[in-house]
Amino acid sequence: MLYLDNRPLNPTRRHAANGPDRFYQWRGFFDDNTDLDDIVQIIEKEFSAESETDNTDRYFLLPGRSNTITTLCDNETLEVHTMISAQGPLEQWERSVKTTFPMKRTTASIIGTYVPKFRGSCSSVADAASLTDALSKKSRYYEANLKRRKFQRNGVSAEVETITINGKEKISIALRSEDATSLSREVDALGLKGTPNVHFGAYLNDL
Repeated sequence: MLYLDNRPLNPTRRHAANGPDRFYQWRGFFDDNTDLDDIVQIIEKEFSAESETDNTDRYFLLPGRSNTITTLCDNETLEVHTMISAQGPLEQWERSVKTTFPMKRTTASIIGTYVPKFRGSCSSVADAASLTDALSKKSRYYEANLKRRKFQRNGVSAEVETITINGKEKISIALRSEDATSLSREVDALGLKGTPNVHFGAYLNDL
């Protein structure tokens, strides 16, 4: 059981239309190899292509809390993702916060609720540069270039990413869906069931 402010988080709790987004996720990290090429080719041929982007994202992790990931996406949006549960090969995540700049005072307060150590650093007058400076002093800070291609099939999104951090390159495949059964089916279809599910925070912690 996970807790927030000494209260248990209920993974089945429904949220309001404007509330947090919850989804199931499987993610793996790979070196570029032939086996991975086969998986990527299946995604390219059998899923519907949606978008292709080249972003610079900044990640802020607190020691011992890799399950809460604060991300500044391309200097445009700030997001906080929190892992709610891990059952079998899948994880359930919540996008607790998503905001642009300047952020509202209420949003800054919500960020402080999910990440208490960042309380005071997030304010309605902060911009991307000042927030990066403030949060990087309170956390482990990573800057990543992500070349991301997004696909979709049967209610499951697939992201194929080339990630470069400190000159080191990795390939990542992330599968997400609001429905755990649909996601499990795609993980099996792509032959990924035996591959460890490693979320981004855990990957960054091991760098």
